[in-house]
Amino acid sequence: MKNILVTGGAGFIGSHLCERHLADGHEVLGIDENAELVQEMSGTLTHMVQANSTSVETLRQLNVGNFTHAVVAIGSDLEASILSVLALSELGVPDIWAKAINERHGRILQRTGAHHVIQPEKLMGERVAHLVTSKLME
Repeated sequence: MKNILVTGGAGFIGSHLCERHLADGHEVLGIDENAELVQEMSGTLTHMVQANSTSVETLRQLNVGNFTHAVVAIGSDLEASILSVLALSELGVPDIWAKAINERHGRILQRTGAHHVIQPEKLMGERVAHLVTSKLME
């Protein structure tokens, strides 16, 4: 069993990540600043808090430094995304995954401490293009 932190945990991608990790039997802590979304997710997740994931002190109070994995699923707020990765890195989280909206954002995330950067929209576009091409060839 892994313990996994998901910032932006009440958003579309973050909530799906949380639910999937829970289904796999992992301990999951979801963090999001949006009170309404946190309230909606609190019935689904055992650990969902409204907090600012850019604050090292806030993350320290939540014992985030003890987590082995973190996913920064914040996509719409570049500053929050970058500062959350930096805070997690400063707390020594050994495996940080981060969502990037483009290549430049991804490079910044890597330079601030993300071990793995994903671009979900790009990946989905590539998959759909592959499916369409496969159908056209048939």
